[in-house]
Amino acid sequence: MLAPAVLIQLLSLTVGIVAVPTAVDSNGLLINTTSGNVQGFINETAPDVRQFLGIPYAEPPIGALRFAPPRVKSPEKTVINATALPASCMQQFSNSSTIYTAVVNQFLINGGQSEDCLYVSVWAPSIQSVRDAQGPLPVFVYIPGGGFTSGGQNSLYKIPDQWVQQSQAHIVIVMNYRVNLFGYPNAKGLKDRNPGLLDQRLAVEWAKANVAAFGGDSSRIILWGQSAGATSVTDYAYAYPQDPIVAGLIADSGSPTTLSNSDYAQTNFTSLANLVGCAGLSGADEVACMRQVPATDLENALSYHTINGTKPALAFTPVADNITVFSNFTDRAERGLIARIPLITGSNSNEGAGFVPYTPDGPGTAALFAATESIIACGVAAEVLNRHRIGLLTYRYQYTGNFTNVSPVSWFGAYHSAELPLLFGTHYEFRGNSTPFEYSVSHAMQAFWLSFAENPGAAPRWLSPEKELFTWAGYDPTRASMALFASDNEIVQWITSDRIDSNCTSL
Repeated sequence: MLAPAVLIQLLSLTVGIVAVPTAVDSNGLLINTTSGNVQGFINETAPDVRQFLGIPYAEPPIGALRFAPPRVKSPEKTVINATALPASCMQQFSNSSTIYTAVVNQFLINGGQSEDCLYVSVWAPSIQSVRDAQGPLPVFVYIPGGGFTSGGQNSLYKIPDQWVQQSQAHIVIVMNYRVNLFGYPNAKGLKDRNPGLLDQRLAVEWAKANVAAFGGDSSRIILWGQSAGATSVTDYAYAYPQDPIVAGLIADSGSPTTLSNSDYAQTNFTSLANLVGCAGLSGADEVACMRQVPATDLENALSYHTINGTKPALAFTPVADNITVFSNFTDRAERGLIARIPLITGSNSNEGAGFVPYTPDGPGTAALFAATESIIACGVAAEVLNRHRIGLLTYRYQYTGNFTNVSPVSWFGAYHSAELPLLFGTHYEFRGNSTPFEYSVSHAMQAFWLSFAENPGAAPRWLSPEKELFTWAGYDPTRASMALFASDNEIVQWITSDRIDSNCTSL
């Protein structure tokens, strides 16, 4: 892996005077933020990483703030002890068996859940590394996935401490945001139908206001997400075309077309209200009643309704309000209503394995391929082409890694989420150590992502241990410009996108 100083020189980045964090103490563990003074820590497993876990970026969305847009956190008067990951937002649960519940549960959340969940966590290099840097560090703000019904930052495979320990050249911020009913109520009595997406925006605003105190560069924030997080990232570009705040986007396995909620009549909220003692009300009275029902009662009623297959089916995911989500993204792109910033995006070669019921032998190659294309890959392809048509710089990839410690069952392959352990540097932590090739792929992908963050306006680069420079060209459907990771024992190679797009009838 290229040393941070060499990488900076290689990429000819702008060199300025380093912004040492405005910290109360000399080791950079007590930081003044807009949320108040925050006390972080360093542990033995990542001795050169300052960790600040569970910083509130919004007031607790409880009581009158349930279902409402997030409210900026007022500064705490006492020091915030940021030493443990926060509870996840209220989760919709299921009794279905998937590869994640049956085998690779390191992708699921740990710890508890709470309605008081709007927190970010920050991983930053040691204060000495920040002082030694040639300028403020680039920042990744990460949106976790979970189908907009579950998920959060407390997930073992997606803890970035080891990547920051290795690079000492970037900062990672991971957010929680409201999901399912609490994030996307779509109620007739509410003005804002997708407060969970507004949570994400507020977390980005918090990052911009505070990253300098941790040693970060507020002009080089990259908004990155996977699955529902990737869908959120690509949607974000359309929601904030004039003021994206961030300098670049990364979307792993998600696109705007993944957003699909057919509750146009806004009846789901009322149907659930009828189940929890809020029947016969309308508008503001219905919302007021639902704000009085305990959060666990709402979550249980929704989850068991779904598990039992009761009709009508109820789903609470982002809905097109033409404010935060749009009914026609292609039209919006053609009218220039999209942030003109670069994007890395792509999909995995066996996404479908993450969306089918788990069985030891799997559903077969044809079913997996069909699910891969229809659920993820073709949507990503459509968004890439939308961007290409209007001249937006896009870097496209396909990940094909099939490593036994990440994919321990033969038919899993490069399933939905399988690239994340390599990017976060956690691939070796479960089910045995990684192969040399797996480490090499991990280091290369991390280098490309970090190169993009270092200079979003330039082509991402990776210098191999053999000193071969790989430069990632912007996507062009007429050229071999798609990065193919971990295929045929090659770390990266450049191919056309026909292996995906030729099977997408919607393109």
